[in-house]
Amino acid sequence: MLKNKRLILGVDPGLNFTGWGMVESLSNSEKYISHGVIETKKRNGLGQRLNKIYEGLEKIVDKYSPNHISIEKIFSNSNPDSTLKLGKARGIVFLLAARKNLDISEYSPNTVKKNLVGYGHADKNQIIKMIERIYPSIKIYSEDSADALAVAICHAMQSKSKLNFLSKG
Repeated sequence: MLKNKRLILGVDPGLNFTGWGMVESLSNSEKYISHGVIETKKRNGLGQRLNKIYEGLEKIVDKYSPNHISIEKIFSNSNPDSTLKLGKARGIVFLLAARKNLDISEYSPNTVKKNLVGYGHADKNQIIKMIERIYPSIKIYSEDSADALAVAICHAMQSKSKLNFLSKG
């Protein structure tokens, strides 16, 4: 990809399903590039599953050469074991960003929802409907990839608002 392009990889990390979405940040909109899910098998060991997530994301980064990675901030589950597994999958994303020398930004789920839908407590279906409205030709087959696209779009919107603020100040 050309260096002047602003490509953002959004990631919705999970041990079973890690969603990813790639958008290009343009001056007044976001251009859809691609999206998908990296799935791991529960029968495999934790190390194998984390490695599959790393290798899958690495292939995506190598293919598209994003300038930035965006990810949702961690939230506490009622199940501590689930929270720890989510933290390990998130750690893989941070490791990839460090190894590929990419900046990474975190956004709370409410911030992502508010930026995309206008309501911080939007449900998964509202997120998917808004993405399909923004990109009418897209077909979303996974909530995980929809969440990843949402966090990429959120980062693009947040970056633009910061640039606008700095240029006016």
